[in-house]
Amino acid sequence: MSSHPSDPILKDGRETDIVIPVMGATGVGKSTFINYLFGDGKEHVQVGHHLTSCTTNVTPAVFALPSSNRSSRNPELQSSRVIVLDTPGFDDTLESDAEILRRIANWLATSYRKKMVLAGVIYLHDISQDRFTGTAKRNLSMFNHLCGEASLEKVILVSSKWERFSDFQVSAARERELKYRYWKFMIGKGSQVARFRLRPLEGEILKTTGTESAWDIIYLIREHQLKQKGKALRDFGIQIQKELVDSKKFIPQTEAGKELNYSLKEIIDMQKQLVALGKGTAEAGDQDREDKIAEMEGTIRRLEEQARFLKVSLPQRLKQIFKKLVNNFW
Repeated sequence: MSSHPSDPILKDGRETDIVIPVMGATGVGKSTFINYLFGDGKEHVQVGHHLTSCTTNVTPAVFALPSSNRSSRNPELQSSRVIVLDTPGFDDTLESDAEILRRIANWLATSYRKKMVLAGVIYLHDISQDRFTGTAKRNLSMFNHLCGEASLEKVILVSSKWERFSDFQVSAARERELKYRYWKFMIGKGSQVARFRLRPLEGEILKTTGTESAWDIIYLIREHQLKQKGKALRDFGIQIQKELVDSKKFIPQTEAGKELNYSLKEIIDMQKQLVALGKGTAEAGDQDREDKIAEMEGTIRRLEEQARFLKVSLPQRLKQIFKKLVNNFW
């Protein structure tokens, strides 16, 4: 399913919807996590078994909260449609980071305009990795810039692939390193930590595995959201949503966008798409916005000429000039 605004989930967006993106590097188990939510053993979302990414679009899966001890104690837990998003990682083998950011940002911005509540965000990390790699650091950094510090309290940091160990103590030691080193800042800002477990290790006793383990994580988010009941929609939005919708920024102007090294072509392509989106959402009679769009289109044409001439990545000086142009327009 595409992340384009024609996505049927977005077309049918409801104010009672609960949106939960699942993020993390390629191969950490995002699609596996979502498949376990279905609980029928089928592969509803394609799972990659190689280094090549299977998820290249933002793919929503829709659920009703199943009956459980938690939901029976609180009927409000069952009253909403849950939309869990499978997202590509920022190390995708088929798409650039700029394109991945565009797809994620556009889906989240459109859902925010539809007043669909982003209840929380799940960040998955493969605990079986021998070390915290550059890819893991990059994905975590991009994730932080997407969410923003103020939204970290709605984040669940989830470790996956415990089953690759035979010794529970080794995996537990790695979890401690994550909590007290790489996740320390986020936990200090309110992020919770959870484990997605498929089966117990030797000598270990687990209360929940598989589907129940996955749903326990969803319930953590839903319970936190219910504690925030009465807050305005804006209080549920994460940083990228507020930047794009409330502040009307372009993606390269957002904190996540600034993290990326945009090539000239990527900037041009992205601005074309955003200008087209701006045309579709501008209110009738909004002459100031129409004038800004016209100016931006002229800038895009000039940059396209430079792209054909340069055929290289945008030099730092030209990046600074482009940034000034965009800031003047918006």
